Amino acid sequence: MAKLTAAMREFIEKGRDPTMVFVATASKQGIPNVSAKGTFIHIVDDETLAYADVYSKKTFENVKENPQVAIGIVNVKTYKGYQFKGKAEVVEVGPLLEAAEAQNPQVRTVTKVKLQEVYLMDYGPEAGKKVV
Repeated sequence: MAKLTAAMREFIEKGRDPTMVFVATASKQGIPNVSAKGTFIHIVDDETLAYADVYSKKTFENVKENPQVAIGIVNVKTYKGYQFKGKAEVVEVGPLLEAAEAQNPQVRTVTKVKLQEVYLMDYGPEAGKKVV
């Protein structure tokens, strides 16, 4: 399992561009899909991120078939960011879903991602470097 560093936490909470979060999934046949997220990106704990599902039918279906996902979070002004890879679990009830619904009543579910690897999404020679 991978753990968030203080720098990653700071970036997610304050340094990212809130409209530039993407979740990549694949069906059980390996057909890829990417979906923009931004409504609710939450640090659950040092090893877990969560995102809200509003109308992401394909993302939701893919996670049910194949829980391996990647979350790309970037700041388009600084060209800095992280790619978080991990195993997803859909949450359909409970406090995490309620918190997401408080921000956006259209939220249908929340997906928690237990982190396995983290890579830089920075522009330049460090792009793609595994950091955890």
